[in-house]
Order: sequence, then C-alpha cells, then structure tokens
Amino acid sequence: MALEIAVLAASAAYAGGVFPYEEPEGPDGHLRPGHLVLVPFGRSGRPEPGIVLRRIPGKSFTRPQKGDRVENGRARKAVLRCLEEDPILDPPRLEWAAWLSRTYLAPINECLRLMIPSGLIPRREPVYERISGPTGGELEQAVAVSFAEHVLLTALTEGPLTHSEAHAVLRDFPLAERRRALQRLLQRGWIRRGWRIGERRPPMLRWVRLKTMPDPTFRLGRHRAVVERRRRLLERLEETARPLPADWLQAETGCRAYDLQQLARWGFLELFEQPAWETFDPYPVPEEPPNLTPDQALAWRSIARALEAGRFHAFLLHGITGSGKTELYLRAVAETLRRGKGAIVLVPELALTPQTARRFEARFPGQVVLWTGGLSPAQERALWERVRRRQARVIVGTRSALFVPIPDLGLIVIDEAHDPSYKQDIEPQIPYLLPAYHAVDAALALARLVEAVVILGTATPGVELRHLAERGMLEELSLPRRLRGYRQRLMEQARQFGASLDRFVEVETEALESGLPPVEVVDMRQELKAGNTGIFSRALEKALDQVLRRGQQAILFLNRRGAAPFLFCRDCGHLIRCARCDLPLAEHHHPTRWVCHHCGAVEKPAARCPRCGSRRLKGMGIGTQAVEEAVRKRWPEARVLRWDLDAAPTRAAHALIWQRFADGEADVLIGTQVLTKGLDLPLVTLVGVILADVGLGLPDFRAAERTFQSLIQVAGRAGRGLFGGRVILQTYRPDHPAIAAAARYDLEWFYRKELAFRKAHGYPPFQRLVRLLYWHADPERAREAAERMGEALRHHLERKGAPPTAMIGPAPCYFSRLRGLYRWQILLRGPDPVAWLRDFPLPPDWRVDVDPLDVL
Repeated sequence: MALEIAVLAASAAYAGGVFPYEEPEGPDGHLRPGHLVLVPFGRSGRPEPGIVLRRIPGKSFTRPQKGDRVENGRARKAVLRCLEEDPILDPPRLEWAAWLSRTYLAPINECLRLMIPSGLIPRREPVYERISGPTGGELEQAVAVSFAEHVLLTALTEGPLTHSEAHAVLRDFPLAERRRALQRLLQRGWIRRGWRIGERRPPMLRWVRLKTMPDPTFRLGRHRAVVERRRRLLERLEETARPLPADWLQAETGCRAYDLQQLARWGFLELFEQPAWETFDPYPVPEEPPNLTPDQALAWRSIARALEAGRFHAFLLHGITGSGKTELYLRAVAETLRRGKGAIVLVPELALTPQTARRFEARFPGQVVLWTGGLSPAQERALWERVRRRQARVIVGTRSALFVPIPDLGLIVIDEAHDPSYKQDIEPQIPYLLPAYHAVDAALALARLVEAVVILGTATPGVELRHLAERGMLEELSLPRRLRGYRQRLMEQARQFGASLDRFVEVETEALESGLPPVEVVDMRQELKAGNTGIFSRALEKALDQVLRRGQQAILFLNRRGAAPFLFCRDCGHLIRCARCDLPLAEHHHPTRWVCHHCGAVEKPAARCPRCGSRRLKGMGIGTQAVEEAVRKRWPEARVLRWDLDAAPTRAAHALIWQRFADGEADVLIGTQVLTKGLDLPLVTLVGVILADVGLGLPDFRAAERTFQSLIQVAGRAGRGLFGGRVILQTYRPDHPAIAAAARYDLEWFYRKELAFRKAHGYPPFQRLVRLLYWHADPERAREAAERMGEALRHHLERKGAPPTAMIGPAPCYFSRLRGLYRWQILLRGPDPVAWLRDFPLPPDWRVDVDPLDVL
C-alpha cells in the first residue's frame, strides 16, 4: 500500500513537501492519515518526520531513484517507523493545513510543522561504519590518504562511530578538515553512513513524598542553617500532605538537592519521577463568576445560543476598553467545558496581558495550559501531552497556540483581535517557506471545519473586521458602557484609599459603571508660540502635578525608544545612518550609544561628523529615555519606571515591571506600544500621550488606522478605578482625522471616513493584496531579480486576463535596506490575487505575504 506523506524537513519544502512512500510491514503497518512517522529523505536517507496525508490503494513505485533500496528490480522507499500509536492530527486539521497551503501559497509540510511539537521528534544521528580500504601497513603507505583520514580509519577499525564520536576522534584537526575527511572516505566507498534513531524520553518531573517525620531528637545536620532548612522542608511536606515537585520545594524552602538525597537516605523522604504532564497538585476552588451587567447579559444570550447549537458561528465583540469583554470570554469557556469540549483563547502577548492569564487560571484551576513561543522541546511535549490526554481543556496563549490540536474544539476566543502580532512575519532569516498566516483568518477557517464558535473581541475593530460584520459574515455584539468594577471590590478600594462611590452609575447588578475618561487635545504649535519649548505642555505639567500630589499614578506614552530618534550634523546636515540598514541611528543614553532599531546594531558614538569633521553632532526628536530624563528633572520626587524593549528585553522583565507598577512601587510609567495592551491599573488617573503624530507620516494605507487604535487603547488605561481619570494628547496635527476621532472616541465616524478612503484607492477590504518580497546583499542582483520577476509576472497576468492595475512594481521597499539586505517588492491587487499565483512557479528565494499588514 502506498502512502502520501508530507515530510517535515525544512529542505523538503522547496520540492513541494509531499512524497510517496510504501507502508511498512509488521506492527507499523495500517497507517492512517494523521499518523506521525519517520521516513528516509534525501540522498543520505536521513530519517525525517512526516505526516501521513492519505493512502493510495494499489500504487507501487517502479522507477529507482538515487538513494533508494532496490529489491527484485523494484525501488522501495518505505516508512521506517511510526512514532505515535494513534494519529496525532484528525481529518479536520489535515484539511485545515491544506487550506493554509492554498490560501498563503506555502508548502503543506510547512503548514503541518506548525502543529507538531519538536519534543515529539526523536533524535537522529549519523553513524559511520568501515567497510573497505587499506589496513595496517597498507594504510601507512597510502599516499592519497590524509593524516585526518588515517586517524579516522584507524578508529573505525575498532567499531562504528557516531557523528559526534567521529568529530571527537578528530578534535585536534580544524572543523573544515574533519568534514573533508568524512566526505572523502564516503566518496571512496571505504566507510558507510547509517543512522541511529534515539528514543526520546518523555520529559520527567522529580517529585518528593514524605514517608515519616523524624523524631524531634534526631539530628538533621551538623550546622544550624542546614538543620533549619531541612526542618522547613519536612514541615512543608507535612503541612501539604501530598507530594510536591522537587524544584518547587528547593525554591520555597531554600533546601538543596543534597538535602533531599540525605533525607531520602535516612528514610524520611521518597524521591521519584513521573512524566511532566502527570501531577498530584490539588487545584484551588474555582473563582465564582460575578453577575452580568445588562449589556453583558444581552451579548451573552447570543453567545450561549451559538454554543448550544454546536455549529460554526463567529462574533465580533466590540466593547470599549473596560467594558467587561473578559467576563464574557470566561462564561463562554465555562459553557464550552460543560458541554465536554475544549477552548483556545488567544492574546497578543502573554507577558503583556498577565491579568488575562491569571483570570483564566483562577476560574478554571487545573484546566489551563499557557502556550507561548520560545518553549523548550520538553516543555512543548509536556503541555501538548496534557492537552492530548484531556488533562487540560483550555489553552491560553499567543498565535502559535492556535495550532495545538486540542480534541473536540468548541470555542476560539481572540482577544484584541485588531493587534498586528496575530500576523506571522516574513523575515529573511527564516530559512523555510513559513506561511504568513493571520491568526484571525486561520481561526475562522478552523472553526468552520470543526463546527466551533469564534469570538473576536476588541475595543478598536479594524476596517476589515467591521466590513465583515456589515456584510453579515460576523455577528456584531456591542458593550457600549464601561464597567468600572464590582461593588465589593470597589468598596474595598474605597476603604483603602478613602474614596467615594458617589460618581458611579449603579445598575441592577453588583457592577458599577462610569464613562470613558475625557480627552484633551493640546496643539503643540500653540505651545511653541507661547514660548514653551519643552517636552510637556502646560496642561500635562499641571495634570501630573495633581496626580503626584494626590498619591495616584500616571502613564506617559510615546511610541519611540531611546533618547533621540535620529542624529545629524548641524554644519553640513549629514544624517547618521546605520551601515546595514541605511536608516537613521537613534541616540541612547546610560550608556551613551547609537542604536539601529531595525537590525539592533550598536555603534560607539563618534566625536566628529564622518562627512565634514565637525563636532556639532546633535540628536533630534524625543524618545522614551528623553521623556524619563525630563520627568526625573522636573519632578525629582517622583518614582519613575520605563517600559520598553531596552528596559525589558525578556518576558520576565516585562512581567516584573508591570508587577512593580501594579504594586504601587512607582508613580509614573513611561513606555511604548506595550502600554496599550491589557493593563487594568485602578490607581492610574492620567494618561499623557507625548506625541500622538508618530507613524502618521508613513506611506502606508494603514498608518491612520494604527495611530487611531493605539490612541484609543492607551487612553483606555486611565480611569479604571475609583478616582476617574483624564487623557491628554499632545500633537502637531490636531486636525488629522485619526487624532480628532480618537479625542471623541468616535469609532463610527473614523470607520466611515477610512472606508471611503480605502474604496477610492482600491485597498482592502474592497481589493485584496499579495506582496512578493525579495532581498539580497548585492543591490544590483536584487534589482535584476526583481525586474526579471516583474517581467515574467506581467506576461503571466496578461494570460490570466488580469487588468493592468493588478500589478504594482517592482520597486524598492520604503525601508529599502534592512540588516544589510536590499529589499524589492511587487504588489498584486485584485479580488483574489492568490488565484493568479497558484500556477505561477515562484523561485524559492521569493517570499509571499498574503494580505500584508503593511507595504513598507
């Protein structure tokens, strides 16, 4: 029986990714679609993982290929082994992978790679075995044999060597010489290469169980500190009366691995290991859900009906910031679990939305898996096994969590559905043809296949989402009023801070509501005319004075890092640029350095202008570091935190900054785009936008929409507690539609104006875009490749009957050089430009971005 298998090796993508194999005999026979297998691939026959796509009855292979094993005149390339007893992907997921491949013009094996945790793949290592060649004295006399080959052949005489062992034998030789020796011996046929497939041990967790408490007179150690920590460890185990993970115990009690081993030798403890997905932890009592507001109840009735029907339905939950969208997510997940199904909840960035993750863990203890990028293979395997074994039925994570094959999927929730982080990037450093999917579109396609409900929640829906709702493809639910909090929580805050609940609007439930914070727009041109040349307007200075005097908190937002976004010479006007990107370098302080925000290159500041030799180099503009310095100078008594990529380069640092500010350890938080996501801080009564114009001047059709969404989102961080709040927008373009609409929270007006602009210029949602990208270190080669592609594509579109306006370019990108590579692009525009490319052979060094978020 023949099988069609998608080989998951990165190199297989360039050959289509799907190859025929024969089913193995014995216990690994009778494979079904979705099985994970190992197959020989390439000339070396390297074992690679693959997914069975379908069975092909009666097909056999008669054409031998290089590297195939030939028996009785018939070439046989058979599956090596099955890695999992049951299929790991069900038919809907296989069909979904095919949809991803068709929609984003990516090989199907790359789409399937997204669904397979790396921890499932066993380790494969080459093994070398000697089969011929000179021996003994013959080897000494062989002139053509290098010294490295001589050493290796001698070692192989004693038995086979793995790849790492062969390199260890040749460790005194340069790496290039080692590789050359192996290659020459293989070419001569003196050695043979096979493969050793290791069994991947499931990730294990070490546990500690208390067997008996020692007699009080028993001496637990010689030193007092040792005795105390061992006593703490034993008391902790006695208190919980259950096994605990060893690493938890060590972190909590300060004990060491030696302490555990010694107490186990004395017979007081038992140490044992179990698979990481098995746990003894009793979970806390679930958090009780609060009553719903009338707006929430109205929206919930529609969601509950869709969940009860058990068929595909998609909602656009449009709720202003602080309106209680998360509570509806929690209700929907609870109802999904009650019906025996699983749920996926996507958030833009777990490190930036800590409250969301905590609320799900509190409401569904023991049922939640947190899935983000950057997990180790062992961590992925452990979490994946918990989901597959139905030990966890709720996945909360970033966009990659969508690909975890949770059984019986009944609900997909995408919070902040407008966020650009849901779109997969296209980058030159990615060596394979990864599909540039958008999690929202991919989730809708998956939900159709598995008959699940989708909730797209956002305070600022994008133009495309609103247009889908108007066309009836999404049911729009609205939460127009802001939920300040529930009575019990607010009364506790009132007692703690000595505040009053008088200004809140009481509704029929335990929730209290109030309006959005008022927005004041400050024209910085008028500030300049009045003689104010500083960073802060007079209105923002006065407001910040009041906040600090009252002991409250403020957020200052500026979507620019560093101290100054660019540097130039005041004598000749020369702009200091990155040598790899041809873009301005930004000035950073503490320590002073020049940084490229695109490629991350760091340069030591020069004393003189590289063009004219002048010492009059000056940083222009402002960034978050300049704002921080200005705040510390103007309000020296204020406790200041800065939250950007420089201050928080890791996920743990993000969480630490948020926690410190939430715990009241700072008065002013200064930051970039991270401040717009998922922060609920009741003491924040002021949000100041230092420069609302950032990004408006970019030549991109989504520039205004991005600015509008950012301003609305950051404004929503103010006034979420007892004390109300206000927002101050500083701008040099107060009449721009995005800023004027954000100041009034007028989403409908902005949507209508933006929709008219998109329709007049043929942009989404009225026409779809496909972006073809090419980059190369040589500018001439990049230009020539782009022109050849443009000419070939132009002829292809003419044969397809596409209009002349269907293709834009080829042309250099707006950011024409990044990371040392020159970038060219071609844009295709039409009702379905993907269809034009399905039968067009794209070279492997071109990347395809379907429905791009920007064209920069």
